[in-house]
Amino acid sequence: MTAQELITYFETATLPETLRLDRASTQLDVAEAVKRNIETMLLNSDGGRAMHRLTRIKNALETPYSGQPIPKL
Repeated sequence: MTAQELITYFETATLPETLRLDRASTQLDVAEAVKRNIETMLLNSDGGRAMHRLTRIKNALETPYSGQPIPKL
């Protein structure tokens, strides 16, 4: 996905407060994280990390993680 496609996607997406990305990762304050990563992606010509993080959030929104959490010791 291009940067513009990600921006367009998140302009219309309904974002929850928290989002489970995978078994070990939970994104808190999703709306703030999306805003921050879009700004970073636009400021840096490389923008690879921010774009990767936005792609992970997008994928988690489309197919939520439904597996078991990491066991607490």
